[in-house]
Amino acid sequence: MQLLPLPFLRNIQGTGQQRKTNESVSSALEKLQFEEYANQYRQFMYCLEFYRSLIKHKSHRISGTVQKHVCNMLEQMTSTAISLELFVPSLKQTLRDVHDCLRDKEQEMIGSKAMRRKHQDMVSNCLVRVSNFQYTQKEEDGTLSLMDLPKECLINILKKLEKPRDIINVALTCSTLEVIAMDTEVWESMCFHHFSDKEICDYVGHMELYSVNWVEVFKFCLKKSKVLKTCYGDELVVCNNCRGVCWRRVGHDCISNEVLPSFTALSPADFLNLLNL
Repeated sequence: MQLLPLPFLRNIQGTGQQRKTNESVSSALEKLQFEEYANQYRQFMYCLEFYRSLIKHKSHRISGTVQKHVCNMLEQMTSTAISLELFVPSLKQTLRDVHDCLRDKEQEMIGSKAMRRKHQDMVSNCLVRVSNFQYTQKEEDGTLSLMDLPKECLINILKKLEKPRDIINVALTCSTLEVIAMDTEVWESMCFHHFSDKEICDYVGHMELYSVNWVEVFKFCLKKSKVLKTCYGDELVVCNNCRGVCWRRVGHDCISNEVLPSFTALSPADFLNLLNL
């Protein structure tokens, strides 16, 4: 049986911010199989942020075909998010941003007025669907729930969250989770995830670790850096050996298979900058 080729974009020229591909946007997205991976659990958030950035920053440069692709994919991703009951808040914000951009920059965009209005209507309908979405209430079936887990397990789960807003939302659900969400371990982990050792040491200094208020450390570091890391379940990377672009977790058939694998991550903004626009 013949195996399907892995998603891969070849012949990337330049380095760093000067990386470029000669492929058209449509061709690049097709070769990296965005239509398939945008609806996958691991790649969903990466693709969502890419589509948001594409419309927000390059709406005046993309063809009608690419506009149609983005709107169709947002429609599919809306169905996926509602079906899985996942990613809904992020999707809702992206749809708002895209809707506002399509409305405000309509005169700058390529294509007929009828086509532009059709795309606006598609995004508006997605926004209505997401706004009307309600999470399914879990039925009492005797199975274990989150609150049945030991405190140590709950702390480990919260330590996996990367956004402080998510931890705060957990804390607002009930008094038990409020105590756990404010646990020192949770916020210490959050600090070391988002900030460098130097940034943390600027606040902690020679303090004894047992006396450190990690919530205050987080506030201090965030005020100085004003930037939080964003992590994705999967992301596009550049292979440093063959200079192609692939999905990190999916991999690729590298022509330089005699050397150790080495990759450079591409944020959605980096990938957008790489495209021929």
